[in-house]
Amino acid sequence: MSLPPPDGRVTYSVVVPVFDEEGNVESLAARVVATMEAVGAPFELLFVDDGSRDRTPDLLRRIARDDPRVRVVRFTRNYGQEAAVEALYLNATGRWLIQMDGDLQHPPEEIPKFIAKKDEGYDVVYGVRRGRKDSLFRVAGSRLMQWGMRSMMEIELPEDVSTFRLMSAPIARLVAALPERRKFFSALIVWSGARIGTVHVEHAPRHAGATHYGFTKLLNHTFDLLVGFSSKPLRYIGTLGLGFALVGLSLGAWVIARKLLWDYGLMGWPSLFAAVVILGGVQLMATSVIGEYIARIYVQAQARPLYNVAERLNFDELQAPDELQRVSMATPLTAASVRRESRS
Repeated sequence: MSLPPPDGRVTYSVVVPVFDEEGNVESLAARVVATMEAVGAPFELLFVDDGSRDRTPDLLRRIARDDPRVRVVRFTRNYGQEAAVEALYLNATGRWLIQMDGDLQHPPEEIPKFIAKKDEGYDVVYGVRRGRKDSLFRVAGSRLMQWGMRSMMEIELPEDVSTFRLMSAPIARLVAALPERRKFFSALIVWSGARIGTVHVEHAPRHAGATHYGFTKLLNHTFDLLVGFSSKPLRYIGTLGLGFALVGLSLGAWVIARKLLWDYGLMGWPSLFAAVVILGGVQLMATSVIGEYIARIYVQAQARPLYNVAERLNFDELQAPDELQRVSMATPLTAASVRRESRS
C-alpha cells in the first residue's frame, strides 16, 4: 500500500464514472490499483455510480470496504454522464486527475504514459486511441462531433481524442465550478487555456456488458455542444432565411418578367405546395433551435442541483461538499492561478 505524502495530499486521483458495470468494476479496480502501486505515488480510486440498477453498488461497497484508497459516490438515480463527471471533479482530492471509462476499453496499464507526458509541462494530457474497437457508427459519430468542434466552434482538439485523460486538479475544479448547468467538458477544458498534450494509447474491446452510449445519447451530446457552446446555429438559421428570401424574390421577379415579356405565367399547384412545405419545415426547425436556447435559459434559471447523492464511502465528513456549496466557487480561479497551482 502506498504511504501518504508528508503534507497528507494525494498525488493522483483515478476517477471513473460507472453505470450498470457489474461485470467490469472488480477487474477495473484491481488493475488500476496494481498499476498505481507500480507508479509509486500516493493515489486514490474514485468511482461515481450514476444510479446503477444491477449489482454495481454492492460490488463497489465491497471493494471500498477492502481498500480505503477506493472511494465511492453513489447517486440516487441516473443523472447522466456529465453530472457524474462533475461529481468526480468536485470530490477528487488528488493534485492530478486521471479520468477513464468504466468498461475497461481504456486499459489502466496505459496510465504511466500520461504521467510521463505531463512531466513535460502540460496541464492536460489526452489519450489518442490506436486500433479503436468501437462500431463504425460510433467512430463516425465521434469524428463528426470533433469536426464540428473544430470547424463550427473553433475548438482545436487532436484527432480522435477520448475521455481517457489526465488533468491538473485546478483545471478540473475550474470547469466544474462554472455556473452553466449543461457542460461539455472537452470544450471547456480547451476554453480554460490549459496546455494540452497527447499520448497514443491502446483501445481495448469492452470487457463485459453492452454500451450505454447509443445513437440518442450521441445525438444529444452533439446538440449540447452546438447549442451550449455557441450561438452560431442562430446565425446559420438567419443565413438560411436570407437565402430562401433571395430565392423567393428571384422566382417572383422571373414570374413577373415572363408574364410581361412572353405572356406566359400560369404556375401549377404542386410547385406552390412544395414551396409552402419547404418554408414551413424551415420555420419549424428555426423555432425548435430558438426554443432550445430558451429552454436552456429556463433550466439555468431554476438552478437545481445536477445530482443528488445517496451514499458516500470512505469519505471524511469535512470532505466532498454538496454540489451547491462548492469550495472552488468560494475562491474563484483565473487561468493564471490555475497554471501556477498546476506547476506546484
